[in-house]
Amino acid sequence: MLRAGSSGPRVLSSLLARSCVDAKLVPMQSRGMMGGGSMGGALRRGEAWAAAAGLASLSPFRARAAARMCVLAAQLGAEGSAPADVPSTSTSTAPAAPAAPSSSLPLSSTVGGGAIRAGSGYKLPPPEIAAIVDAPAQPALSYSPDRKLFLQLDRPPSLPPIYEMARPELKLGGVRLDPDLYARSKMSYYTGISIVPSTEVVPAAADKCHHVAGYPPGSWLNYVSWSPDGTKIAFTVRSPGGPGDPPRRPLELWLADPATGACRPALPPPPPGAAPLGLPYTALNTVFDDYAWLDDNTLVAAVLPAGLAPPPAKPPLPPGPKIQDNTARKKAQGRTWPDLLKDEYDVALWEHYGTSELLRLDTASGEAVVIGPPRMYIEVDPSPDGKYLLVTWLERPWSTALPAGRFPRRTQLWNRDGGLVRELAALPLAEDIPIAFNSCRPGPRGISWRDDAPSEIYWIEAQDGGDPAVEVSPRDVVFGLRADAAAADGAAAPRRIAQTDLRCGGVAWCDGDLAILFESWYKSRRSVWWRFSPDRPEQPKTVIYDRNYEDVYGDPGSPLTRRTQWGTYAIARISPDPATLAALQAAAADTEAAAAAAEAAAAAAAPSAGSGSSDAEAASASAGNDTSKEGGASNGTSAAPAAAAAPKRVTRAGLASGLGTWLLMSGSGASPEGNKPFLDLFHLESGETHRLWQSQPPYYETSGSIMSDTDPAQPLTLEGLSMMFGRESASDPPQTYLRTLTDAGRSWQERQVTNFPHPYPQLRELQREVLRYPRSDGVMLTATMYTPPGYDPKAHGPLPCIVWAYPREFKTKEAAGQMRRSPHQFTSIGSTSPTLWLARGYAVLDGPTLPIVADVQEESEGSTTAGPAPEPNDTFIEQLTDSARSAVTEVVKRGVADPARVSVGGHSYGAFMTANLVAHAPDLFAAGIARTGAYNRTLTPFGFQNEERTLWQAPDVYNRMSPFMAADKISKPLLLVHGEDDNNPGTFPLQSERFYQALKGHGAACRLVLLPHEGHGYRAYESIMHCLYEQDQWIERYAGYGRLDPGYVTEDSAGPDGSASE
Repeated sequence: MLRAGSSGPRVLSSLLARSCVDAKLVPMQSRGMMGGGSMGGALRRGEAWAAAAGLASLSPFRARAAARMCVLAAQLGAEGSAPADVPSTSTSTAPAAPAAPSSSLPLSSTVGGGAIRAGSGYKLPPPEIAAIVDAPAQPALSYSPDRKLFLQLDRPPSLPPIYEMARPELKLGGVRLDPDLYARSKMSYYTGISIVPSTEVVPAAADKCHHVAGYPPGSWLNYVSWSPDGTKIAFTVRSPGGPGDPPRRPLELWLADPATGACRPALPPPPPGAAPLGLPYTALNTVFDDYAWLDDNTLVAAVLPAGLAPPPAKPPLPPGPKIQDNTARKKAQGRTWPDLLKDEYDVALWEHYGTSELLRLDTASGEAVVIGPPRMYIEVDPSPDGKYLLVTWLERPWSTALPAGRFPRRTQLWNRDGGLVRELAALPLAEDIPIAFNSCRPGPRGISWRDDAPSEIYWIEAQDGGDPAVEVSPRDVVFGLRADAAAADGAAAPRRIAQTDLRCGGVAWCDGDLAILFESWYKSRRSVWWRFSPDRPEQPKTVIYDRNYEDVYGDPGSPLTRRTQWGTYAIARISPDPATLAALQAAAADTEAAAAAAEAAAAAAAPSAGSGSSDAEAASASAGNDTSKEGGASNGTSAAPAAAAAPKRVTRAGLASGLGTWLLMSGSGASPEGNKPFLDLFHLESGETHRLWQSQPPYYETSGSIMSDTDPAQPLTLEGLSMMFGRESASDPPQTYLRTLTDAGRSWQERQVTNFPHPYPQLRELQREVLRYPRSDGVMLTATMYTPPGYDPKAHGPLPCIVWAYPREFKTKEAAGQMRRSPHQFTSIGSTSPTLWLARGYAVLDGPTLPIVADVQEESEGSTTAGPAPEPNDTFIEQLTDSARSAVTEVVKRGVADPARVSVGGHSYGAFMTANLVAHAPDLFAAGIARTGAYNRTLTPFGFQNEERTLWQAPDVYNRMSPFMAADKISKPLLLVHGEDDNNPGTFPLQSERFYQALKGHGAACRLVLLPHEGHGYRAYESIMHCLYEQDQWIERYAGYGRLDPGYVTEDSAGPDGSASE
């Protein structure tokens, strides 16, 4: 039955029990159920903000570029019988009867269902859920470069109204655009900027805030940044476009003075007769890029071209048929890309909205000069010293089969005046990139600036054509080119500075003597870190780590970074100081004492025969692991590295010598007892580590950015080092603190930076426990069990329980069974989190691990084993149901979950999981909730999630994993929810629509809710609230307390006029 129109979600419901379906009615059930509606929709959160001016930990990619670059790369999506102590649930689809525990847990009797606005089909969930979701948002903060001030950025309510999601939107080349703003659609924003001394606590009191003022009142603000010297703040303004507001127009750039808070438009008005779109101001085009600082007083911005005419009108008639052709027999496999160009009109819109020109602005004089003619610029990246620009743009031919990330592109090196210095890359249309992991685009990739140099470019080039199936050594080469040399000599050749035999993931820079090169290989889960000298590439590189990246227990962490003289961030070297050296020498003495004790114990024991051979084997192993010379194994399928050894202890010749390179390593500290983040002092030459700090119960603490690096010329020492730290507990939300270390890091002074209120005090006393339990094959599993405040299983009895999960693939059982969470972390409740139902009296089993394991080690070199190695998905159903059974058994055994009232749910790949579980483990669950999933894997024939094989290579796997193929086996009620504009590859709304038809065609109790204007994740207030209402009523009806809304209209509860019946 079709419910609600454009004023609310579309709801299709089939709640008749299987046994009541007459076969003659089946043709009628599917008739007229495919309503209209646009495909697509975007989930874009706008800009991401760092809480401090630096990185908490170093990624292989450059933080400065990553924070500002337009991401155009193709997205791959991200997408038995019951044991004795788990009684099988009934196969009936009748609503669950309320079950009174032995001594009732206090429960609300509310049911929700109130209309969000008059005449709307959107409904509110019960008030105890709505109150948590609608909690006010807390401000963000951004430190000034000298750390003396920060910006307190006011956020709007976290859920925008549906009218914002319903704004006009263009879907072109895999990109979603706002045609009014010449920007990405559905951006988030700030509502105000306050300048606050860094000694204040956030949220700062009103009398401590100096507000930026002078821009149009009520404007929405985006793209906020400090100038390199901290004397200016740049930001953009735009109209909300609500009733009584000015019309929505492209973003305008403004500048503010931190000393006074006064602000003004940054760009001069366009000359008469050249105003783009007739605008009275020079407007930005932020579809791909926005602006960047060249130096303290100069920035470069992407603006609408002078004289830009209105967008092209749609032709009244189609110019002709739409044709795709492959008579050339090219082999081009790809995922199911959304929002592609369709015809020449789309191409005209694409070129109109994507084209900008580059303007260089002197912020002191106001002089603006065009340095880049109109093109489809996607990235403009100034060199650290501001003398040069790396400029990349897209160009024809466009494609109707590929997203923009694969369109032809050109990258050039310019001087700051726009003069061409060198063309670096001219890449053709990338239509033949293999679908296998570790594939990449041929030609130069990752073109960027070194963070530790004023103006040196580096990039990576694949030697295998981007195809991991090609055996070659080296596989990737890293090149470098100094911009000054290229400007002086047009024939200057790039330097070959490093190479890898696995796929290169990037470089982390420190200085001319030190950089870290990253390479990895998906098939073996192998990750190798190399040390090399970028200014002396002829010197051999040496291994820092060679490990299995799935092994979180052996994760050594990542090096911290510091600010450079150019405002970039490079690996932080730590200089010895007397207090630290004394502490290290004491640690070395402890090492010597431990070694002497071990030697004495060994001498007292019987001599071990073959001890000499052990030495020989160790020497041989050491030699075998020495891959520092160039040109080692040509692929990543050699034997996987052994489990990481225990950290090396401090010795007098190593870390305690004060010689060599000291780094600070920050990591998650995963262990069988849970995550305990740490901060280590690491000696690069010997591999020795000295633990400076580690999180301890009852808190969960994390180390963050270095804050005492404001003078790049001053060396960093542990004594007096200032760092950000985060702290939270099971009952207290995360807060940030500034610590200044003393006594070799053994003590510190601490100042609180944030003091955010508890976001949901009504659940402050919720109970949280991390569970560990085995699967039948011995794999250890983990889950977080939540129960409501005040709950006692002995007094209150078992509760209805919601299981919410997301399966993941692993290479080995050992990695799959590792603990990856902490019992001391705060419970963050998102707007669609299952933990919202704690307020309704439910138990929640959140994130039970459902590992899908290949259970084989990669074959060693020289192996004669025939045939392909097993893949995780070969036994997907068996492992999924086994894991789910173990999870349900555990919570039932603890007396927390009522086995007759356990429901299961998930989002995206978790929705796919849910559908499979209700199909293949119906005895475990009373009902399911599947949000925005894919259910028919034949519709994603060239791979999905972590599956690299195609449908034609593994047809049985695709069919067995598809719950669509098991629709005739699904007997438990299943709620399907989908964003009607989902643009995630593989999870098009068609997946849910066809699955619903299949379920209804077999008489299953099911319901489909399509949320207009929503993408893969839901954002609008109305959409979120209605989704929660639907979930609450579904669970209450089939696996809960039976608190039903009389207005919850279903096919078996509606009167002839569609109204609810008694």
